[in-house]
Amino acid sequence: MIAVEKESKERLKSIVRQELIPKLEILAVSLTEECIEHIILHSQLKPIARDQYIQKNGSYEDGHLNFLYSGIAFGFYYDQQTTRTFATRIWKTNEIIFDTKSFLNCENRLESIQMLEDGEVISINYYSLQILLDKFPEVLALFPYLAITFEKHSRFYQDMLKRTIKERISLFLKHYPSLISKISSDIIALYLGVSKTSFNRGYAQYNHNKDDDV
Repeated sequence: MIAVEKESKERLKSIVRQELIPKLEILAVSLTEECIEHIILHSQLKPIARDQYIQKNGSYEDGHLNFLYSGIAFGFYYDQQTTRTFATRIWKTNEIIFDTKSFLNCENRLESIQMLEDGEVISINYYSLQILLDKFPEVLALFPYLAITFEKHSRFYQDMLKRTIKERISLFLKHYPSLISKISSDIIALYLGVSKTSFNRGYAQYNHNKDDDV
């Protein structure tokens, strides 16, 4: 048992140093060795099964900063007024999942995030992140870049929803070329803001036109 825990900790340390830290440093400032050690100490490597939630909507204090080490994740929220579920985003391997607005403004999170295939995340909880920022305020420089990434996707997504079904499918396949065979048509249709029937019909037409072009 001790050997397993030691191996798990070493693997966490290796992933943080080789995968997460370089990504954070590309976004903002270089991190000190003490800061990196603090991140490793307060991080958790979690296996997440398909359909399991990485986190559900709720209090900002229950929010985490998540690094998707492997797998595909899907964000969505339920609107009580329209009684409809709306998609927000799809995350791929090596992307950071974090609600900067909720964290900084102490606002409850509306979005739930679910895994679409088996994978792993490195997670830092709200209180550990607060301690990290208090001790290493330079980490706060990351937040504007994470917010910009969020806004960039939001603009792309809102623009996509204004387009025809054919154009939405084309954009989806351009940005997520490998996902069409990995996730269900229900999820893709929800993300594209169309019915499953409309998506299946549109995708069949897309493939037909593509074959004609060959």
